[in-house]
Amino acid sequence: MSRRGNGEGSVYFEPDRQKWCTSVKGPDGKRQRFRFDTKRAANRKLREALQAKDHGLPIPSDRLLLRQYLADWLEQTIKPGRRKGTYLRYETAVRLHIVPVIGKAPVARLSPQDVQKLQTALLAKGLGTNGIDLVRATLSGAMAQAVKWGLAVRNPVPLVDPPHEEEGEPKPLTPEQASALLGVARNHEFEQLFTVMLASGLRIGEALGLRWPDVDLDKRRLQVKQQLTIIPGETWQLTPPKSKSGRRTAPLIPAAVAVLRSQRARVLEYRLRCPTEWPQHDLVFPDELGNALVGRRVERVFKQLLERAGLPTALTPHNLRHSTATYLMARGVPPRVIMEIMGHSSLAMTARYQHLIDGVLDDAAERLAGIFPAAAER
Repeated sequence: MSRRGNGEGSVYFEPDRQKWCTSVKGPDGKRQRFRFDTKRAANRKLREALQAKDHGLPIPSDRLLLRQYLADWLEQTIKPGRRKGTYLRYETAVRLHIVPVIGKAPVARLSPQDVQKLQTALLAKGLGTNGIDLVRATLSGAMAQAVKWGLAVRNPVPLVDPPHEEEGEPKPLTPEQASALLGVARNHEFEQLFTVMLASGLRIGEALGLRWPDVDLDKRRLQVKQQLTIIPGETWQLTPPKSKSGRRTAPLIPAAVAVLRSQRARVLEYRLRCPTEWPQHDLVFPDELGNALVGRRVERVFKQLLERAGLPTALTPHNLRHSTATYLMARGVPPRVIMEIMGHSSLAMTARYQHLIDGVLDDAAERLAGIFPAAAER
């Protein structure tokens, strides 16, 4: 028998059961026993139990498996208190990635080795850095809650370094590419949308969720107050930006003001032709019935325009945002100001564009007005 001071608990072998037993009193004074195949496991359990006792927490039970705990955590904690989209992302991470690999591990004994095993499996299936970060955040949030509730002694996720992968370099359009794109978009339904995105740095969800009350053409300003959110199986919604930095005011260059005036006239034509009552969303870029445009449709049209312009079809509407930040950097706008305009959460995100300013883009700002010649003439 391995004896310790009074009240510290003990580890001993039970010949009749052929098991090693950990015996310890919990904070409530009741003695609890846990049985294991090895003395090492029993000693580890005693250390965990004593640590929990020192903090006034209940002794973690090995009977609660991670898959059981995560199901309860999602339904009781995440679903009632977080956005539907957040719940769906966490639920997907749990169902597709965490449970199949380490779902049978006891919550109380989840180890850094378990987290490493999970990350190795994710890398093997080709999940990218962003996907692994989401899985880590999901598991870490769940385990942090488990520690608070006394179901585990520690959160092992921060103890394991995330996989290292070089961050993808932003790929802006050169001024020539931007001119070619807007040239083929001339008189297209989405000409104004893509022009405003390129001129203001809006994300696609922010552009599709933009409302006329948030646009001041006289002061040449627009406010980002919401974004379009589409949840599978439900109608689209206008939701606040995910972060505080996402709520911001962006300046409008003359070309953007010109195309927004043109867009306002287009929306008025839509309303006059609409066979049903016009919705009250007051979107800047609606479809012909006043409803929100679907992001997938916008991306499909963007690819078609790229092909017509002879540009790489691997580009996406988000590359317009990268272009805006690059042009601002080329003009010498202070990084702090660019961060505010773009809604970056840190200067580190803005700094990614600094090394893109080479000879090709040195004069991008001076030629920025030339990117929008047709719009400027209106």
